[in-house]
Amino acid sequence: MDTPAHDRSSQLNAGIETLTPDPPVTSCMSDHPAGPDTVRHVAELARVDLDDDEVDQFAEQFADILDYFETIEEVPEVDREAELVNVMRPDEEHESLTQEEALSNAESSEDGYFKGPNVS
Repeated sequence: MDTPAHDRSSQLNAGIETLTPDPPVTSCMSDHPAGPDTVRHVAELARVDLDDDEVDQFAEQFADILDYFETIEEVPEVDREAELVNVMRPDEEHESLTQEEALSNAESSEDGYFKGPNVS
């Protein structure tokens, strides 16, 4: 059975999703709420099976999340200081403990290392 070339091409690319840059968003996020189709698409990409109740639940949760982002966008920007100063002290080299001194108070050691209880 002969299959036209464009049908074979679409069959070969059936499992491949091409990513193209989206145009810049110029409106509020809540203008395009994440509906059931979007939830199903995201679930399919994540290879997660959702029943209809879960799809509805996630659609509501996505809408809530987008509302939170919209609220965050409404927060006014705060002027900050132009010159930030590092308040940390500079690193200073000091003599360290010898291996014997470091292990001297250890409850248990083995081959020059601290030994702790076995974890199962």
